[in-house]
Amino acid sequence: MASEERIERRPKLIDLNLLPPEYLPRKVSKLSVALVLLVIVGLCLIYPLVNWNAGIDAETAPDETQLAQLKAEEALWMAKGPEANQLRAAIASAQALLATIDQDYETFVAGLVMWSEIIYDIDDARPGKRITVEEIDQSGSTLTLVGTATKRAYVYDYARALEETGRFVVPVVIKSMEDTGAGIEFEIVSTLSSGGGQ
Repeated sequence: MASEERIERRPKLIDLNLLPPEYLPRKVSKLSVALVLLVIVGLCLIYPLVNWNAGIDAETAPDETQLAQLKAEEALWMAKGPEANQLRAAIASAQALLATIDQDYETFVAGLVMWSEIIYDIDDARPGKRITVEEIDQSGSTLTLVGTATKRAYVYDYARALEETGRFVVPVVIKSMEDTGAGIEFEIVSTLSSGGGQ
């Protein structure tokens, strides 16, 4: 029991407010205080998010401006799409024409006859002073050589030498050979190979 006597009780708070209850301030409930604190904490949490969002908007504003410019430029180029397709078609047509011209030119060059080289080969195939070519007639791709030789064998050798130049279609034909007493008059007919054997 002695321990029971030691317990001291606090005295009740004495209300010194002498105002009647209708003039006393209303007591704030704990729930209202909790709600106010919750709203304040919520605002404190939302503020950094709003601030962060504003920072992102400020950072992306130049990118959005650039995106708008690029979209305007894209629309401009898309409007020029049909014109670009026409230009592409014109370029393709010009390239096809150029390819045809190149092919025709190659065919033309392949068919060119380099007369100076052919005349040089005709002269170079001659066995010295034993054969003299006096006349060369040309009709299309056929050449007729008229001349004189000191012996018949030299005419045969000359015809073979002409074949070996590669400028003429084999065989080179000896059309005529006649002994005139002063020499052998001959006529050799040869056909140029394609492009003169180039």
